[in-house]
Amino acid sequence: MDPHVPPSPTYNQGLVLFRFDAIYAPQHPSFFPNFLSSVPRDHCAPVVGLVGGIGSGKSALAEWVSQHAPVVVLDGDHFGHQALQEDEARQQILNRFPECNPGNQQVDRRILATLVFGDTPAARAARAELESIIHPRIHRSLQTKIQEHRTRADCDAILVDAAVLFEAGWDTLCDHVVYVEVPESQRLARVTSTRDWDRTDYLARQASQWPLDRKQAAADTSLDNSGPLAAAGARLLTLLQSLHGTPPTPPH
Repeated sequence: MDPHVPPSPTYNQGLVLFRFDAIYAPQHPSFFPNFLSSVPRDHCAPVVGLVGGIGSGKSALAEWVSQHAPVVVLDGDHFGHQALQEDEARQQILNRFPECNPGNQQVDRRILATLVFGDTPAARAARAELESIIHPRIHRSLQTKIQEHRTRADCDAILVDAAVLFEAGWDTLCDHVVYVEVPESQRLARVTSTRDWDRTDYLARQASQWPLDRKQAAADTSLDNSGPLAAAGARLLTLLQSLHGTPPTPPH
């Protein structure tokens, strides 16, 4: 057992007791692909939203889980970028924010970010207009993909990785929401080292979302991701297995 990995919860399935701190190690790679599939497939796959502060590692956590179990990850940012490429949405944005048009009828996302991120009245108004264009499209994409995957035999869970899950109302598509918890100092260090951001960029984006205590209070579960990714991933796998008895959320 890795002494640096904290103890993990256990899950008792029938007569077999799985303890995750005994199977983090690479010598057990064959366990994970069959882990969730061992649950009877007489129900829909649970849909679990991931929220947290910027830099909390939600995407890395979702990716880790998808590599170790038959889990589908739906990335809200991906669908947002797709929406920006839709002709109608792009034209609406350029009409509202003409300064974001570099001359090729494409949206300059860096300029757009300077207009909509922050907690000033102007930024809040601009963000609300942008969200009125983009968020309904993301909602439809998420809903379509959830309906497509949740009854498939090769999908045992769906993770919705979306920073503004609560703010946009996409939590209504989920059966369960997990708040991914990481200290701010660690989150700030992550984003300034992996993204082309400084502290001002980080604070402006964080101010554009719900306060973290509100997100955590609204979530169903909190999960610590300040340590080894495998430790948090194993705990999330435990949760996903336990949710197989949860009735599915009806489409909205």
